[in-house]
Amino acid sequence: MSQWEKCVEAARGKDPFLILTHNNPDPDALASGAALKLLLEEKAGVRCRIAYGGMLGRDENRAFNRLLRIGAVPVRPGMFRKHRGVALVDCQPGARNTVLPLEIVPAVVIDHHPRLKSTRSEFADIQPDCGATTTILVGYLREAGIEIPAELATALYYGLTSETQHLGRDVTRSDIEASVFLFPKVRHRLISRIEHPVHDRIFFQQLHGALEKAYTYKKFVGARLDELEYPDFVAQFADLLVSLRRATWCFVTGRYAGAIYCSLRTTHTNARAGKLLRRAIGKRGSAGGHDMIAGGQIPVADLSEPEIAAIEDAVYRALYKAIRLPEDLSPSPLVIPRVVHPRA
Repeated sequence: MSQWEKCVEAARGKDPFLILTHNNPDPDALASGAALKLLLEEKAGVRCRIAYGGMLGRDENRAFNRLLRIGAVPVRPGMFRKHRGVALVDCQPGARNTVLPLEIVPAVVIDHHPRLKSTRSEFADIQPDCGATTTILVGYLREAGIEIPAELATALYYGLTSETQHLGRDVTRSDIEASVFLFPKVRHRLISRIEHPVHDRIFFQQLHGALEKAYTYKKFVGARLDELEYPDFVAQFADLLVSLRRATWCFVTGRYAGAIYCSLRTTHTNARAGKLLRRAIGKRGSAGGHDMIAGGQIPVADLSEPEIAAIEDAVYRALYKAIRLPEDLSPSPLVIPRVVHPRA
């Protein structure tokens, strides 16, 4: 029996069925959820709902969910009781980045991050060699002989290419083959609208404040941010900072709703960023990732400001040591405020 058939069997008879992404989902998670929904509705005969914890913070992600008709909604009270089965996509149980109750064992888990010791499910397909979870789901749909509609193909293509930075980060042959298969079906005008959304004023205010906090030291660039409007700004800002000329490492942290969010980026193709960040965070929280990209979070809701600052200091020192930087480095500001002299 193939993997997609095992997946279908695990969901069969569990109607209605809930497909859960990680909190604050990105396009890879949302597209994977939509692909799994199509597979299970056609082959298992179960009605599916896609849901997420947290929020869709980035304008691009909100546009993605709306324009491509993903239909993902925030988790509501009682939602787990109303569904007979649950799947996790782009995440795993016990990772602290999902609102799945600990007592629920999911029927299906599909993810491209390294397998966690806490992962328990009726069916699990964990492929850390894939650059995106969408790649796994594209394989399922192809093997099952399911025609992929243009909007879903666009979602899968965008999810795959955004996760791998247009096939330039943590990419494998499977990712490339999936993107080539999807390309003829892609609606590129929709992708353009998603990639260039209209931003509210608050986005530019937050970007301005973040740039003022950014700093550099040799080939490292980072930013230690305060409270954020939405948590995935940390990853968004890290992706921007790592594009700084000659930068090879980037680390950004920020706070949102009682947690410290962390994003690590590198231009080194075999850096094992996920492993480095897990070690830096340790038992304070959770982290995961691949060679060039990693993310994590640390719960701090019940701690005082000095305690939170001490945790941040410890994580930064551990990371500096791991990438062979001085623990007490003296950084330079990335942006030097311009002095505007009044006209005479």
